Amino acid sequence: MTIRNAALLRALSLLLAALFLPLSLLTGGLDAAASGQPPQEKTNLAGPAAFFRSQGVTTDGAHLWFSAKTTLLRTALDGKTPETLNLSAIPAQLKEDAGIAHIGGISWYDGRIYAGMEDSKVWQHPTVGVFDAETLEFQTAYALDPALVTRGVPWVAVERETGLLYCADHSKTPTCLCIYALADGCRLTGTLPLQGALPAVQGAEIRGGVLYAASNDETAAIYTVNLTDGRVDKLLDRNLLGGEGEGLTILETADGPVLLAIDLGTLFVNAFVRRYPLAGTD
Repeated sequence: MTIRNAALLRALSLLLAALFLPLSLLTGGLDAAASGQPPQEKTNLAGPAAFFRSQGVTTDGAHLWFSAKTTLLRTALDGKTPETLNLSAIPAQLKEDAGIAHIGGISWYDGRIYAGMEDSKVWQHPTVGVFDAETLEFQTAYALDPALVTRGVPWVAVERETGLLYCADHSKTPTCLCIYALADGCRLTGTLPLQGALPAVQGAEIRGGVLYAASNDETAAIYTVNLTDGRVDKLLDRNLLGGEGEGLTILETADGPVLLAIDLGTLFVNAFVRRYPLAGTD
């Protein structure tokens, strides 16, 4: 079910926000970053708003898209104003034929949203789903080799200059990145061995030949991967208290590029979108 009426979505969001206001007030103060790099700013979303923003995030510079377990949402750049919502983004055929039950990290490319999809906890049908970025309607899906992508597809990232899609072969202890050519039907073109640990990645985007990856490791760190040699470096620690690190995207602004990183709050009823400037990357 896709809801495209922006006014209706805003009204629904306001109603749900009012219903969940007491819970939001109770839990909003539980967010904290004990140490590490503080965000430039953060947006706190509670209740259903958090549910719809609980997995991945991506942008084309004019809108934001968020994924949840079974939904896709497009918003204005503020991350709060809803524009289009697909309440049931996983097609029935993928559910029936492959047991697909979970949407992970997402990436915008050429008017489409590419989504990591999986038969969660089974790991036999790693899939990349493709959706129209404006309507959020499902277009097609690509099945990946489960012998290579061994534990689902927790994230995907598309390099916009080349049309190459990257994902990891294992969400906790990957040894390489898998690379696919979208212009050739998402054909595997090779792998890039990782020179360093890249644990528990939840979402990633690519800018300037570098993959920026948000993790849910012990410090909810954000890592960089050089796509030439596979070198992994830690960019920053988020150090979330009791929450869960989720996806990220990169927004180009007049003041320079900014990382937008999602995490879920302590009681998993709040979602936070944090902004981290990418100083010195140009």
